[in-house]
Order: sequence, then structure tokens, then C-alpha cells
Amino acid sequence: MTLVIMYLYKKTRASYRMTSLHSLEKNNFDITRITLALIVVFVHIATLTKNTNLINLTQSLYLDSDFAVKGFFAISGFLVMQSYVRSRSLLDFAEKRIRRIYPAYLGVIFFCLLLGALTSELRIIDFVQSSQTWKYLISNLLFLNFLQHTLPGTFEHNSISSMNGSLWTIKIEVALYCFVPMIYFLFNKLGKTLSTLALIAASIFWVYFFLNIYDGRHAEEISRQFPGQLSYFVLGAYFSQNKAMLDRIGLITILSYLFFVFTRNTAISTASMPLFYSSIVIYLSTSFIKNLNIGKYGDLSYGIYLYHFPIIQVLIWTGLYESYPLLSFALTLCLTIIIAWLSWHFIEKKLLKRSSHYIANCS
Repeated sequence: MTLVIMYLYKKTRASYRMTSLHSLEKNNFDITRITLALIVVFVHIATLTKNTNLINLTQSLYLDSDFAVKGFFAISGFLVMQSYVRSRSLLDFAEKRIRRIYPAYLGVIFFCLLLGALTSELRIIDFVQSSQTWKYLISNLLFLNFLQHTLPGTFEHNSISSMNGSLWTIKIEVALYCFVPMIYFLFNKLGKTLSTLALIAASIFWVYFFLNIYDGRHAEEISRQFPGQLSYFVLGAYFSQNKAMLDRIGLITILSYLFFVFTRNTAISTASMPLFYSSIVIYLSTSFIKNLNIGKYGDLSYGIYLYHFPIIQVLIWTGLYESYPLLSFALTLCLTIIIAWLSWHFIEKKLLKRSSHYIANCS
């Protein structure tokens, strides 16, 4: 991270004149999102396997799934606000969001059901008839995975029995989509800067309240829910609609990094984290280097994020991670990328509109 900041410092002045790199035609959102998704994969492998070597590896590389998830929300805010502005109507915007997020999400739910049926200690007929199975299906279809995140007799001897611990963010993503019209309205009514500051303050207060004041059950988990992630999303939206700030994204990243380092492990970090996390992923996506055009192979980041967790769980269940951890690590990556590629080409891409920028990036 520090090396990136040092590079940033050298490039900041020159970046002000290179505004063409900020257009959506010249960006690296695809490679940034894939990198964030892989960070989540690496951290989940270490967490689920409890393998000391893998844990040490992720820590030595400073891999932080919390940063990755929040970075996703910032990028989502940037791109989704762009999508909203380009949409012909609210219905058109909603249709595009549904087409992008739900098909792959639906696919991973049935993928988990299939894996659950094959690995459950119950007979297939008992598995299918179990109320837990149907509760899992219905609650997950409605983005309410917290109501039932396990399947009967499945992964009961794994360290964590959850089928897919990555899905908790999807309901927040959907909530943020629903909030986009309000964000845009406030941008126009109160001004972009004032609106952004007010929404960030509300989001930070939510997080601070549940982490430092509220002492009830699930306080930390509640702090991560909507609107706890709103600050990252709205900052992404702000940068997408404020060219003057986007032109200064390098300088903003440097200053926010210094503020973040100075306030780290203090109560103020709740306020410094959103600006630094959001600005650095937007900088890496818009201004860091020239377009790598990874998107021509497909937008795999969503599939990687969705499918990796159940794949890890199955490999742990088979005992491969215990006997051959490095081989299992490589197998996890290969299987995840293959299934993400299949998901993109045979599910996600086919249900997107031909005008979608996701399709354009693949051409």
C-alpha cells in the first residue's frame, strides 16, 4: 500500500492534465474488481481452513477482506451512479440492475443447493423434504441469507458450516441501488459536496453507534449493514459526478492516506477509513496506469466473489485442504475462475442488454 502511495505522489501533478484517463472508455475497473475479489478469496481460504501457513501468508501480504468489500461498494457507487444518469427512466435503471445482479446470484443459490444435496449426511429425499432446505432457498432468493445460511447435514464438521459467507453483502448492494435516486436527488437539491458530507456523517454515526455505544447482541454485524456501507458507496457516486474532484483523485488519496495512518486504531478511524478506501480504489481504477482491457475476457469479478466460498467448503469437506493445502489452494483458484467464466458467458452476459457497458468492454 505504501509503495502505491509513493508512486501516487510522483504522478499526482501530471495526472491533473490527463483527464482523458478518467472517462469510462479508459479505465481499469475490471482488474481492480478482480483483484478485490481475489483478496476476499485468499482471506476466506485462510479463515475457513485455519491453516497457519495460509493465515501467515495473507497477513504478510496485508490482505484485508474488509478493505476489499468496502472497495467494492465504492466502485459500485461510481459505476451505478453513472448507470443511473444514463438510464432513460427509473424502470430502465431498475431493469439494468436486476439483469446484472440477480441471474448470477440465482445461479449460485442453486449451485449451493446442489453441493448441499451431494455433501449432506442426509439422504437426498430427506434433504429435499427438510424445512431447512426450503427455508434456505426462499430466504436466499429474497436476499435474506441471514435467516438461513446453512443446509441440513452439510459441512457440519467444517470449522464454519455456512454454505456461502459472501452473500451477506448482496442485500446491502440491493439496498444501495434502491437509494441511488435519493442520492441523485440530494446531489441536485443540496449540492454534491454537502449531500455527500451529510450522508457520510449519517453512515459513520450508524457504524460508531453500534460499535461503541450499543451493547446489544450482534452489534458488530448490525454496524456493517445498510447504511453502514453507505459512506463508501456515496463517495464513489460523488467522484463519478464531480470531475473537479476526480481530476484531483491522486492528491485526495495521498492526503486521505496520511489522515488514515495518523488516526488508525482510534475512534476517528471510522471517519478516515471511508475517504481513503474509496479514493484509492477509484484512483487505481481511473488514473493509476493505462487501460489494461481485462474486460475483454469477461467481467469475472462478480462470479469469483459469489462462487469461491462453497468451493472452499467442499474442498475442506473432502479433506484435501488438510492433506494437500497448497494443491487445494491452487485448485480453489482454478475452479473459482472457471466457474466464474462459465457464469459470465452462459448466465450473466446473455441476460444483459446489448447496450450494457459490460458487453461493450468485452468487445
